[in-house]
Amino acid sequence: MKKLFLSVVTGSLLLMSSLHAQVMTYTGSDEYIMSEFETIDIAKQRAEQKAIRNAQEQAGVYVESNTEVVNMMVTKDEIRTLTAGILKVTDVQYQLTPLEGGKSLIVKATVKADIDSNELANYLNRPLTERADLVAQNLELQKAIAAQDAQIAQLKRQLADKSQDTTNIADRFAAEDKIFLSNQQLTEAGKLYYQGNLNGAANHCTRAIELSSNNATAYSIRGAIYYKLNDFNSALADFNKAIEFNHSDYKNFYNRGLAYIKLNDYWRAAQDFSQAIQLNPNDADSWHNRGLCRQRLGDIYGAQEDLRKARTLS
Repeated sequence: MKKLFLSVVTGSLLLMSSLHAQVMTYTGSDEYIMSEFETIDIAKQRAEQKAIRNAQEQAGVYVESNTEVVNMMVTKDEIRTLTAGILKVTDVQYQLTPLEGGKSLIVKATVKADIDSNELANYLNRPLTERADLVAQNLELQKAIAAQDAQIAQLKRQLADKSQDTTNIADRFAAEDKIFLSNQQLTEAGKLYYQGNLNGAANHCTRAIELSSNNATAYSIRGAIYYKLNDFNSALADFNKAIEFNHSDYKNFYNRGLAYIKLNDYWRAAQDFSQAIQLNPNDADSWHNRGLCRQRLGDIYGAQEDLRKARTLS
């Protein structure tokens, strides 16, 4: 959804034409320490998620080196998005080691995953606006996953601190497990979004919401998908929910403003861009779009000021 200004080095449009197609295989490994309040199934999935990240980091080195070969300007965020989109897990193995008299386990996951260089070429040939959309979606998802990881780490610290009240700790772990499973659905949605399967991605977002009804990221991503599908009323409804559960993220207001523009409600759109500016004064797109809305509303002086500010930030 978020419009980004990306640049391409001159003369780099013949992408990877001199490179031989190849499939690279990576082995990623990591472990997760399961508490007595978690299930083995969830612990395996958490360990697998970490192992996949490890494989993605290794694959990112390959992606970065090959984009340098073809003289492409690709950001670190694009590399992460690309590897997440094209890395295909072919095998997963688990190793369980008991801890503390069997109450806890160290769950180690090892994954094998492939990257096809043809997929890298396909990505680099995509329009820059499409690449920016993919990056924005992946960044939002990774932010949600990191926040959930932090919550689990905090719960484990409280569990280790014997002075803390752990009366409701089992319920809190169960609630975090639902959020984790919800974000797993968003990970699958991200893969389908990358492949261009928007309806399939929306379905996974819906499952994510069913698992965790206050998952703001799920509403935000599904809203962006509905927007791309030209279902602007559904997009608006999802952005409303995203704002309800996360009032501090400027992108939710920005995206809802875009939906209001499509519905020809320029006054509400301008209000949302104003809120986005309040939360992030350095976002050029918010200033630019508010300026366009003010033009539509007849506020010529305000529009000029906004558009001037956007140019200074771009």
